[in-house]
Amino acid sequence: MKTISIRLEDAIYEELGEMLKEMGQTKQTFYETFTRTALRERSIPFIISLPVKEEKNESREKMEAFARLEASRKAFGGALDYDKEREEAMNAKYGSVD
Repeated sequence: MKTISIRLEDAIYEELGEMLKEMGQTKQTFYETFTRTALRERSIPFIISLPVKEEKNESREKMEAFARLEASRKAFGGALDYDKEREEAMNAKYGSVD
């Protein structure tokens, strides 16, 4: 049998101990159960994911602004003043700088 050592913040350690005590479990049984479940399922027994980054939202907003600009271009049917359109799009996104 092997021994492992895990470092946890004091508050987390205490909270985990209290929760497991209420459940009638020990930290030892918790870690063994977690490990056995991971091995049996061949995955970590809960979902691990990253929070959505702001960049993804920015990218979507940029695509929406481009779609509005393209729709405007098609509706206008003539030549566009791209500098003016870009300025309007920037003002819509960031507010007027005047």
